[in-house]
Amino acid sequence: MSVIINILLLLLVISILTFVHELGHFLAAKLVKAKVFDFSIGFGPKIFSKKIKETTYNIRILPFGGFVKILGDGDPTTEKETLEDKGNLKNKSKLAQIFVMFAGVTMNIVLAVIFYTIFLAGSDWRLNIGREYSNFNPVGATITQERVSDLPYELTEDSPAIESGLFKRGYIRSINDEKIDDYDQFREYLKDIKSVDIEIFACEFETEECSIFLVPVDEEGKIGMYVGDNYAVYLDYNDNKIFGGFTHVINVLKLTGIVLGSLFSEAQKTGDYSTLSNTVSGPVGIYFVIDYFKNLGIFIFLGIIADLSVSLAIINLLPIPALDGGRVMILTIESILRKDLNEKLETIIINISFIFLILLIIGIMLKDIINIDQLQSWFR
Repeated sequence: MSVIINILLLLLVISILTFVHELGHFLAAKLVKAKVFDFSIGFGPKIFSKKIKETTYNIRILPFGGFVKILGDGDPTTEKETLEDKGNLKNKSKLAQIFVMFAGVTMNIVLAVIFYTIFLAGSDWRLNIGREYSNFNPVGATITQERVSDLPYELTEDSPAIESGLFKRGYIRSINDEKIDDYDQFREYLKDIKSVDIEIFACEFETEECSIFLVPVDEEGKIGMYVGDNYAVYLDYNDNKIFGGFTHVINVLKLTGIVLGSLFSEAQKTGDYSTLSNTVSGPVGIYFVIDYFKNLGIFIFLGIIADLSVSLAIINLLPIPALDGGRVMILTIESILRKDLNEKLETIIINISFIFLILLIIGIMLKDIINIDQLQSWFR
């Protein structure tokens, strides 16, 4: 039953993102008075169809995507009546054509802004981003820190501290009667201590029982424990609630760039690009994201949809002819040359790039299926 719900949610999310994207193209085409013949959600055979004036609205059997058929955008024609039609997109200015191409991406960003605003409002206008980003410079937000617990730790299997009776998992409150506030203080305190016993006041994780232990430190100055973080670092929008959703889109892009840049640098050093490749995922990966986040509340789920909407916008901006970014690139080249490309050649280029995209999507899906155990482990 859970699998069916996940699949239905996956289809719903993809349908929402696709509908909003194609709606952008549709509305923009109408604004520039271009004729729209077909507005379809999904591909393949029609399961629902209704014609209103010149436009036929369709829901098709394969919900992974969709399209808008605009006169002059697509199959070339030599019919004089069609070429001279005022509703032909090709007869509109280059600026109008670029406006239509960018409208889908714009609508995905608008959706993200709306959902991020709701998400942030449901999260008291702040988001925990992890202490590793405490030096992040956000747009329209501030970085705040909050101590959420005593210093958490867990002993390693070969820890010399085990013989002292120290709890295997717990919280450190003090060492040698000195209160320990965070990991940095803990590390500094032990830096110069070697081969001595220290007095640790700790509380067990599960029972919250607290005791004092005499714990040995080995010759390398180690106790034998993993120490966690007890400070939450927040991206705080409380002073910018009106534009919080919009500025959060910018901050998400900045943080994503930081993460991808770090992963790419690490991959260059090690020669292992597997971790970097796993940042790219398709429907299989989205399925596990939905499975994990669906039970965390509607606000978080809307935040995930906003993340996916931003991702879709970025992908569509890539300079691949079958995508919006590629179409804008072609229009820009035509503007510079002051001459339209041959329609048949343009169609061939777009169709080849579309086939490339389909093969790429299939490749990503196969990669996700091969790495399905790893995907599952990320969302447990």
